[in-house]
Amino acid sequence: MCGLIGTVDGNADAHPGQAVREGLRALAHRGPDASGQKTFTSESVGCELGAVRLRIIDLSPEADQPMSNEDGTVWVAYNGELYNHQELLRSLELAGHTFRSRTDTEVLVHLYEEHAADPKRMLEKLRGMFAFAIFDTKTGRLLLARDRLGIKPLYWTESGGRISFASEIRALARAGLSESDPNPDALLGYLLRGAVPGPASLFTGVNELPPGTFIEWSGGPAREERWWRPEILPDSSRANGFDEALSAVISDAVSRHLISDRPIGVFLSSGVDSGAVATVAARRGSGSLRTFTVTFPDASEDEGAQAAGLAKRIGASHEQVPITGAEVSEHLPEILQAMDQPTSDGVNTWLVCKAAKEAGLVVALSGLGGDELFGGYSSFDLVPKVARLRRLMAVVPRPMRLAAAKMAARRLPGGRLPRVLASEPGYAGAYAAVRGLFAPVELGETIPMNGAEPTDQDPRDAVTLLEATRYMPNQLLRDTDQMSMSHSLEVRVPLLDDEVVSLALSIPAAVRTEGGKSMLSRAAGLGQTPEKRPFSLPFDRWIAGPLRETVREGLLSESLPFADTVPAALRQRLWQTLGRTHWSRPWAVTVLRLWPEANGLRW
Repeated sequence: MCGLIGTVDGNADAHPGQAVREGLRALAHRGPDASGQKTFTSESVGCELGAVRLRIIDLSPEADQPMSNEDGTVWVAYNGELYNHQELLRSLELAGHTFRSRTDTEVLVHLYEEHAADPKRMLEKLRGMFAFAIFDTKTGRLLLARDRLGIKPLYWTESGGRISFASEIRALARAGLSESDPNPDALLGYLLRGAVPGPASLFTGVNELPPGTFIEWSGGPAREERWWRPEILPDSSRANGFDEALSAVISDAVSRHLISDRPIGVFLSSGVDSGAVATVAARRGSGSLRTFTVTFPDASEDEGAQAAGLAKRIGASHEQVPITGAEVSEHLPEILQAMDQPTSDGVNTWLVCKAAKEAGLVVALSGLGGDELFGGYSSFDLVPKVARLRRLMAVVPRPMRLAAAKMAARRLPGGRLPRVLASEPGYAGAYAAVRGLFAPVELGETIPMNGAEPTDQDPRDAVTLLEATRYMPNQLLRDTDQMSMSHSLEVRVPLLDDEVVSLALSIPAAVRTEGGKSMLSRAAGLGQTPEKRPFSLPFDRWIAGPLRETVREGLLSESLPFADTVPAALRQRLWQTLGRTHWSRPWAVTVLRLWPEANGLRW
């Protein structure tokens, strides 16, 4: 796992080397084991590539980056893991390529040589999580690419004939390669959703490369192309056999995700997703598996006992990570600094990653992705219901609905009723109402959700695609990446393995999302499906206790940033309804307003 930064410029006399060195320092937490930088110049192009490395596969310096092919004409800076790199390596060796390391990084430069004329064909051969930059010195061509689901981040900006890119927006800003002014649209998106929605970023002019997308630059404007997008194509020819097929592909995926030259463990809760990963890992791994569970000593209940019971059954060496509100308060400055962009979630991930790193791990497996693929969220029930309700409300004139939404929001800011009343038609509008933090009218905005939706689509398939393209990349995967990498810990997500996703999206929704994710439970050999308690941090208790003054400042201070972006009346209502309003609303506003100062931004 690594971090990358670089620039390519049509002006060969440009000298961004010092800027890239500064960016590498900002990315050091992503790769503390090695740092490298390479400069390329020709008559018409100048390029600078930099990378920091967390050594996981092939710990030797020969595997450090930037890395080239045999004759030094193709170079790569790369962040991620390829889970089919051994098969690719063998096929490339048969094609005549010579390797000097065992790392998956080297596969990329040789695979590019084979498919330089067709980047899409190259990318379709990759199985894994990745973001990379390849520079071809013979043609002056830059290729930026990101994995199918957006597990690994990549940001870029284009100005004055120069493209700059990095694993984090803060690295670009600290290197002086981008602006660091706040993006008003991204701020609004954060307040509506609890995370900045891609492809925007919180910095004006800096874009997130969307999942499943690549960019080519050969001088002139960059060309962006989507090379993959999730599609649900139910396989009606196979009525039976899905359980066996899913069991085989999950077993294979977990086995591949266990390959590491550094210590590895599993994040374990009491539910199906992480339980499935841990159960398969215990069968497929060698030696005792280490598992970690978050517990809450100052809450009435948590998942500790159930997770410990599962760990005992599979023979894992289990550790509990107690988290208290006082600890969250103590570490809040570090937690805010870990966020490349603000998020209303991720605190538990930061703390469990901290514990895993302190226990000596460098790699951890997570069960993320099971809820999205197999219908584990309440949104699978709520979104179709809200969509039907919204169709019934179509007879009510829009101004009347918005007025009613404003009245409801005065009683309970961020409540579901104002979000439903102000929602737009269709599954996308219903999804925004179910998943959203605030209704647009609470922020003085009206945002129509345009876009045609298939009328014959199964509602559960519609929600699957919405979860996989919105909540998952914008919040869950981004939070997991930034919180884990702040501790120099790689988190892998085997349930989002490309082969698992491909198979899951071919299973009819009625089978794939049947109650309690029983299909996933059967495929992993969990036996009886565990009774899953909704996982949530006890933030309501913490905000009433050790975090109360922090939230008070975040809501009521007029000197903190975004005093106008978040209307004062809304902030005051959030404070007045503390304890009745869901904790995520006041917490999201607090994080947004404290984040700039924690990251040295004078907004």
